[in-house]
Amino acid sequence: MYACICHAVTTAEVDVAVALGAKSVKQVRKATGAGAGCGTCVKRLSCLLAAARVADSAPPEAMPEAERLPVPAAVPAPATLVQHAPHCPAAVPALG
Repeated sequence: MYACICHAVTTAEVDVAVALGAKSVKQVRKATGAGAGCGTCVKRLSCLLAAARVADSAPPEAMPEAERLPVPAAVPAPATLVQHAPHCPAAVPALG
């Protein structure tokens, strides 16, 4: 699916940018070009970034067992989640 129509940037490309360290819409724009055209996708990019933060902070129990990584002996407490607008997919609770 396209995250940015103007520059034909897919959500998979945005995911790669996030995996490589992009933490803001500006950093995603720099890495992919998304959001540098008409700006319609900026809200979508923001939601994709928020969803990535939620996914990173979800406890291992929330992930299907086949996808879980081994848990180290001491697991640090998850960071406090940012509150999101109700229209954003990241506002949906990560644990169902």
